[in-house]
Amino acid sequence: MKNLPLKGIKVIDAASFIAAPLVSALMSDYGAEVIKIEPLTGDTYREAVIGGHVWPESEVDWAFILENRNKRSLSIDLKSKEGQIIIKKLIQQSDVFITNLPKTPREKLGLTDIIVRKLNPKIIYASLTGYGENGPDSNRTALDSTAYFARSGLMDWSKTIDSEGIPPFPIPGGGDHPTGLSLFTSILLALMNKEKTGLGTSVSTSLLANGVWSNAMLIQAILSGHKPIDTFYWETLSAMRNIYTLKDKSLFFMLLTNEEKHWDPFIQSFNLGFLHNNTKFNTKDNRQLNKKELKIILQEEFIKYTYEEVREKLISIGIVFTKIMKTENTIIDPQTNLNNMFMNIEGEDIEKLKLVSPPLNIENAPRKNATKAPKLGEHNIEILKELGYTMEEIKILQNNKTIL
Repeated sequence: MKNLPLKGIKVIDAASFIAAPLVSALMSDYGAEVIKIEPLTGDTYREAVIGGHVWPESEVDWAFILENRNKRSLSIDLKSKEGQIIIKKLIQQSDVFITNLPKTPREKLGLTDIIVRKLNPKIIYASLTGYGENGPDSNRTALDSTAYFARSGLMDWSKTIDSEGIPPFPIPGGGDHPTGLSLFTSILLALMNKEKTGLGTSVSTSLLANGVWSNAMLIQAILSGHKPIDTFYWETLSAMRNIYTLKDKSLFFMLLTNEEKHWDPFIQSFNLGFLHNNTKFNTKDNRQLNKKELKIILQEEFIKYTYEEVREKLISIGIVFTKIMKTENTIIDPQTNLNNMFMNIEGEDIEKLKLVSPPLNIENAPRKNATKAPKLGEHNIEILKELGYTMEEIKILQNNKTIL
């Protein structure tokens, strides 16, 4: 663990829920020391799965563990005079300050970027918002389902074929994790710039900005003068770019991108050579015109095979394809396990617990071994002692309910 690239970096995590806390978790994986600042009642994400606010409901804080591994918790009343003194001492000793507090709470608590960087000009102030730092919605709270998916147009794209066109509910956390990676990248660039200039700065991103970035292909087309296009429906897509059911009940997604090259090898591999001279299917345009009939023919053939049999045939041809994997099967997929997509964690109550790893691999700087998420206020005494407080002073802070 000598090569941990962020060793010696001190981070204040004054954030809650998913997108912003996962940023400091990523930093901790690579050696940063992270202090998680929580109110006396704790991060609202604690026990979110117990009440069913985050799915699936559970008696174990699996969601909190994922985003808060490796950290130390300081539970403190930042509205109190003594609490303000403590947070200012921490800011003066830290390299990065991460928050997702809306503007008004930041102003009330004295945690705006201007105030924080005045206390420590070298600090990197990292802000994560729902809708951006400016504009009529800049002070609103948001979740990824609203800001990342719904507001960006991504959710509209995924609507179903029913007459009302109502889109399915977005995947939980599906926008938080890429948004967190964006802020993580911004912080790393700011730290590199600090090495060159000696100066701190402010960096920011938002759920909406990352939703727009993820929807960039469709949005860029509109920016370039094209009319909006409707979502893809399997029923209206080419038979060569579609989903089929196999003998083993699995769903198989084939995406034949170069029909001129792959059509003949494909039909020969699946004993469909009789289609070669059929004028309904002998050209790409004809196959598209007769896609419904072709899909029926292909489905009648594919149902004879298991996924492994289809896989063997298509790999030799070079066609793009995959099985549509159930989420529960990703954890036993050899591709996920042989490519470091899960990691162990020490100290949690769940025996042999594994966590989803960040999608980052650095050959000569591996992640450190993950340790458990902190209990609320678990490190109060330890952190305050490091700031120079005596046990008598700490007991006074506890009695005054400045800290838990």
